Amino acid sequence: MQQSLPVSLVEVTEVERITPRTARITFAADGLAAAIGDEPDQQVKLYFPRPGQDRPRLPEPDGDGDVMRWYQSFLEIPEDQRPWMRSYTIRSHDAGRDLVTIDFVLHDDAGPATRWALSAAPGDTIGVFGPSADYARRVPLSSTIAGSDLVLMAGDETALPAIGTLVESLPDGARAVAYLEVADSAEEQRLDTRADLTVHWLHRGATPPGRSTLLLDAVRAADIPAGSVFAWLAGEAGVVRTLRRHLVGERGMDKRAVDFAGYWRLALSQDDAPTDDDLAEAREKLADAKQQAEPTAMYDQAYEAGSAPWVIGEPQPVVVGLARDGWVRGAVLDPGCGTGENSIHLASLGHDVLGTDFSEIAVAQARLNAVEHGCSARFEVSDALALEGPPRFDTVVDSALFHVFDAADRLRYARALHRVCRPGALVHVLALSDEGPGYGPQVSAEEIRAAFGAGWVVEDVSASTYRGVVGATDPDDPGTWELGDLPAWLARIRRI
Repeated sequence: MQQSLPVSLVEVTEVERITPRTARITFAADGLAAAIGDEPDQQVKLYFPRPGQDRPRLPEPDGDGDVMRWYQSFLEIPEDQRPWMRSYTIRSHDAGRDLVTIDFVLHDDAGPATRWALSAAPGDTIGVFGPSADYARRVPLSSTIAGSDLVLMAGDETALPAIGTLVESLPDGARAVAYLEVADSAEEQRLDTRADLTVHWLHRGATPPGRSTLLLDAVRAADIPAGSVFAWLAGEAGVVRTLRRHLVGERGMDKRAVDFAGYWRLALSQDDAPTDDDLAEAREKLADAKQQAEPTAMYDQAYEAGSAPWVIGEPQPVVVGLARDGWVRGAVLDPGCGTGENSIHLASLGHDVLGTDFSEIAVAQARLNAVEHGCSARFEVSDALALEGPPRFDTVVDSALFHVFDAADRLRYARALHRVCRPGALVHVLALSDEGPGYGPQVSAEEIRAAFGAGWVVEDVSASTYRGVVGATDPDDPGTWELGDLPAWLARIRRI
């Protein structure tokens, strides 16, 4: 059964101005509403038509559920015809009537989303991507806040749609407090909940959004009782980062108990390159992932300490050569991607790439590396022995993963790859060779051939090299590490 992409065109059915600066727009959802669960704060990507278009120009999904292939086609649309894309929160949905409602804050310095919302009328059409597991939290928000003695929420008007869904999800008896910054009393909204909710509305008046200190001052002055507290923060990115640092650094809250998101950036849009502060936010989220990961796991420890000898800060030369010589095509899977250097290199050449690793710390580092490189490679936490889904990959680039498995797991790995590769797909395996010195597990050419039996044709296994850390002038200083080429096998295997 093929997996379809969560991409659809939706049509406006109703427009309501719920405050002077907020438009609530309801869409006929073309089956989307039925796919939306009950979790709060569900995100979607909206695609807005360019001038002269009555609907956004979007690629047709190819039916195999390949997100990166679709996104690559999206990027190939000429820029002056490519839809503007913005992230929004679903405010509500009605599965029975197949309706989805989204609130639009109408900014004074109108961007494409505000311009569209200001003139939106029944019959107008935009595109939607999501909700999707690619953008969802690994741990549902409702599970995260369960058992908390207090839920603390803080945000500006852009956070109100998500906060509305969050307070509606709170059960009877839950305690919650919200600090909400808006322009004036006319922008206050009714928040329905079964919980014991206290709302503090903060009016910034003529001060531009993102320039006020009201929200920061209010949270800093808040009396937060002892006990288990979960904090949810959203709004202007710089304000949110400062709030989060206050709660963690000054209040001593556990980083895992603070959910934070910069919805917008002062004087910047989602089309602009990431700033130093944006990268700082990615690093803070990386730090959270480190804290939440299992500290005793060998691989996590190596990534966290920066001591993994396979992390060299650059793509493997063999992988660079495979791409240069035309052996990489179509949708690419990089299993055991580590910190993502190979995936990022291939994505920079225009390939649609998914990197996977079972280490949350490795994936967090890979995502940060991708942001810093302005790269579209996508990374997921995944077990390479349990890959599932429809056949969707044309190339697999395995750089030093195969050799960590024992004989039984190598067979499981080959079966897992067979499930997700299209017929004719090529699997490139670069594994440390038993014919020379190295570190960690080593395999023979015969062991590679034995793993890829039924359903595969082993076209070639040849001597190669794998670049890794072979020594250091100062073992305590990664900057002094010495790289060297270790004996390896490079196998080319075709799925049949």
